[in-house]
Amino acid sequence: MLISSNGAGMGHLTRLFSYATRLEEGATAHIVSLSQAAPLAGRLGLSYEYVPSAKALSMPPTPWRPLFRHRVGDAIDRFAPDVVVFDGTWPYGGIDEIRTEHPQARWVWSRRGMWREGRNAEQLAKTAWFDAVLEPGDLAAAYDRGATTDAPAHRVGPVTLLDRADLQPRDEARAALGLPADGPLALVSLGAGNINDTTSDVGAAIHALSELGVGVCVTVPDIASAGAAAGEDIHLVRDYPLSQRYAAFDVVISASGYNSFHELLRMGVPTLFVPNTSTSLDDQEARARFAAEQGWAHLQPQLSVITATPLLEDLLTNGRGMAELATAADPGNGAREAATFLTDVAGGA
Repeated sequence: MLISSNGAGMGHLTRLFSYATRLEEGATAHIVSLSQAAPLAGRLGLSYEYVPSAKALSMPPTPWRPLFRHRVGDAIDRFAPDVVVFDGTWPYGGIDEIRTEHPQARWVWSRRGMWREGRNAEQLAKTAWFDAVLEPGDLAAAYDRGATTDAPAHRVGPVTLLDRADLQPRDEARAALGLPADGPLALVSLGAGNINDTTSDVGAAIHALSELGVGVCVTVPDIASAGAAAGEDIHLVRDYPLSQRYAAFDVVISASGYNSFHELLRMGVPTLFVPNTSTSLDDQEARARFAAEQGWAHLQPQLSVITATPLLEDLLTNGRGMAELATAADPGNGAREAATFLTDVAGGA
């Protein structure tokens, strides 16, 4: 059984999908997620259930905890898992109590690194709640200054749901997304921002691309947050997992969260990283800085039309070669090794 916390994006849930889809034949996985995106598990042939978070229910954490304990405990009773995996950086209070009430399963904390320096160290004491810790690797690990760097864990390579071999050819990917077959296209995936406001990252990116004659594609959540409708010059993109369609794009402008960062570099996509500096724990700036200093991608902390244009011009010309440097340095997808590790832990239950 795999439990995802309610993070800001799809990272926790997608990481669990990466493990679950690589389990050995005969092993079954059940997803318990606090994310409203839990039904995506069904697309991958996985069983799932949604447990509303305290935030989703507008409840303080203390009265929410018994609900969490009951729902997870009930799932354990129904599925009798050999191992329970929690993916998140802040194990919820109540997990220790669930373990006491349901001692039959072994527990693994799946915990990525790259925490901001000096933050969240107190959470490492919760390692005692688990039988093992699994850490998916990070291509930028050399720049990791967070509390997990010296913490004991079973470490595997960077984990992504798909591999480069899963990429659709360019023409098929564009057709699947309903995009023009010809001409350069860019994907903008930066979160909220008004597409008509050139002082916002999203708006600046779109205007810079338009001036370069590049067709603009924006992920649906970005447009929805902006409160603007798509026009004939802006294409809405909604798909999961979108990484299988990355060959559709000549360049991508993206934040540098764990999933996006590793998917884009692993798939060989020319990328301009704009790190999200408002994250509470994930050190996106360090991750993007590492990639830029290796010559794998470009980095711009805040976009304007003036700052974005020359970087995008360079990526359109030289980006493929830059991205190939990243794929050459990629140690390979750690998802299968992680799944094997989980099976081994389950065997000790």
